[in-house]
Amino acid sequence: MGTELLRPGRPETHSERLTALLRTVGLDVESRRIVPDRREAIAEAVRDARRRPGVILVTGGIGPTRDDRTREAVSEALGRPLVTDRAAERALRAWCRRHRIPFTRDQARQARIPRGARRVANRVGSAAGFRYADRGGVVLVLPGVLGELRLMLERQLPRLRRLAGGRLVTVSLRTAGRGESRIDRAIARLVRRFPEVEVTTLAAPGEVVIQLSAQGAGAAGNVAACRRAIVQKLREDLVSAAGESLESVVLRHLRKRRMRIAVAESCTAGLVCARLASVPGASHALAAGAVCYNNHAKQRILSIPGRALRKHGAVSRWTALAMARGVAALAESAIGVAVTGIAGPSGGTPRAPVGTVHWAVVGPNGFSAGHRLLPGDREKVRVHSASIALDQVRRFLISTGEAARRKRR
Repeated sequence: MGTELLRPGRPETHSERLTALLRTVGLDVESRRIVPDRREAIAEAVRDARRRPGVILVTGGIGPTRDDRTREAVSEALGRPLVTDRAAERALRAWCRRHRIPFTRDQARQARIPRGARRVANRVGSAAGFRYADRGGVVLVLPGVLGELRLMLERQLPRLRRLAGGRLVTVSLRTAGRGESRIDRAIARLVRRFPEVEVTTLAAPGEVVIQLSAQGAGAAGNVAACRRAIVQKLREDLVSAAGESLESVVLRHLRKRRMRIAVAESCTAGLVCARLASVPGASHALAAGAVCYNNHAKQRILSIPGRALRKHGAVSRWTALAMARGVAALAESAIGVAVTGIAGPSGGTPRAPVGTVHWAVVGPNGFSAGHRLLPGDREKVRVHSASIALDQVRRFLISTGEAARRKRR
């Protein structure tokens, strides 16, 4: 819930994470809906969803402020008056004391739930959630703050798993290096051998997630067989057969080889390093990152000769390799990766139009370099560039590892 989610600048980001979490217990999401902070709109949305038996997850709008109207709306939709839950009230009073907030009438609203519903404790924030179940299904109402929402939903998963009864089996595979249409063509003939399995592809800049799902008897075996076939087909384009993120896989390869990586970025301005650092335990393999946005920084921080930089240009294969070598030497790391390009909307030249990006990876056993002309706006070019950089590191580590193994033989 939230009127602000229907306005520019406030994208809705929770539902994708919640969908993935619900699928782990066998619940497939049929629809998502954003509803404004109007009581009648929320009540109508709940009544409409209740026409199809199942689980309805409602998030947001259960706090103490004037525009928090979800409790009253759900109460109206269920035909159940709100009553004060004494356990919720005690927890709310204790929360207010800890945070030195007066326990006002507005605060007290957060302890009210529809008659017949069960409280869902909030161990982080102030607003209690609630769960109501009848022949029409389950209505689960939780806060909109992601940290509170996720913790509360995770505690409800065992109950939701029993409700789902294991009807849905789903797995995800992650690929990089080829676009969605090419991945779809590559596996099209193969997946026809598994009519019981629903196969969908989800594209992001530089990456594609393949989701497999099946229901009923034999679902687990059918999904497993389909996954094995796809793994064999995609080979080096497959990042993970278990849906792991690209950055997690890169860090795992580095830790396995006891190597550390340093990152030099220009147009991506820290996106590559940020993705690596988002993985718990990244410090075991991530040594350093340097954002060198202009030529002066490239010279001073990465020790790139100014004359050579002017000769080759900031966006070039030579500069990308020099950046990768410079940051590896600076951080004393085995692997260096660099990105330099023109994300736009201006700054392009006939030689290097907007969207031109160069990457380079260097290591003890060689180097890899490449360039692309990427489509899209500034943000898409930057995100796509970061994904390609990480995938180039992954492929470089795999190829050099295989070469080393062949040499030992």
